[in-house]
Amino acid sequence: MRRIPTLQSLSLALIFGLTAFSPSPGNAGDGAISPKLSGTIAFEVQNDLAFSSDDTSEEFNNLFMKIESALTLALTDAVSINTGLVLEQVQEPPIKGEDRTFADQGLFVEVLTLDYETGPVHLSSGKMGVNFGKAWDATPGVFGTDLAEEYEIAEAISVLGALRHDFGDGRKHTLTAQTFFLDTSGLAESALTRRRKTREGDGGLGNTGDFSSIALALDGGYFPALPGFAYHAAYVHHANDTENADNERRVALGGSYEFKIGDITVQPLAEYILLSDAEGTADQDRTYVTAALGLTMGTGTPGSIPMSSAPC
Repeated sequence: MRRIPTLQSLSLALIFGLTAFSPSPGNAGDGAISPKLSGTIAFEVQNDLAFSSDDTSEEFNNLFMKIESALTLALTDAVSINTGLVLEQVQEPPIKGEDRTFADQGLFVEVLTLDYETGPVHLSSGKMGVNFGKAWDATPGVFGTDLAEEYEIAEAISVLGALRHDFGDGRKHTLTAQTFFLDTSGLAESALTRRRKTREGDGGLGNTGDFSSIALALDGGYFPALPGFAYHAAYVHHANDTENADNERRVALGGSYEFKIGDITVQPLAEYILLSDAEGTADQDRTYVTAALGLTMGTGTPGSIPMSSAPC
């Protein structure tokens, strides 16, 4: 009988961020083009230590960092260029169980879009993520997002349109429509350390080279009776040109509710994901259920509702 190895591990993370803004030249309201650069940088340093295992090759120490920058160059009041750069570990260790210290860090472009926004309308084109699911980004904890990241759809060449409607009682709802395909261009390369680049000939979900995948999403919240509640609902038709493979269909339903108890901000979160014909395999369904509870000490006000974040 084969013995299943036991593993004990410890992971610690330090996360902090920085926001920076540059002043805009020119006089407000003069109608002239007045570029303005603004952005945020988030730093994360994490150490994963597997210190005891029946299989010694599973024992390792990995110290790594992740730096994410989001920069916006506002060309006019309505037109902007948005970029998202990521520096993170992009390769597995060449030898299983090898200790690593800030090894295999690569820099790549995760977002590069041209955006137009006026009133309730937001149009965007370029490289971006697909508005499907929120738990892969919003779940608290060091390992909170690990499983949910399996259904994140990132680094897609996409055209997006969003329409926001603000009701008089404070409710806000945003309808988003996207068409997209996986990025296999030079933007999928990484600097410093080369990561494996997916090519169009590799096939797979969304790797079609044309806008045959679509995503529809509805995000909202701020209901009068539940001012800290937010919801997310989405559907994705994930095209697959691989021979003998089916197209995948995805459904997402999720919500979060943020409230305060004294100086503690409490936020329960839940999300349900269904993948039909998962990864292009006929009759293979896959279900993800995420439930989490976040507690934050401080004097901040509730109502940030991260699950309702949408492009508009």
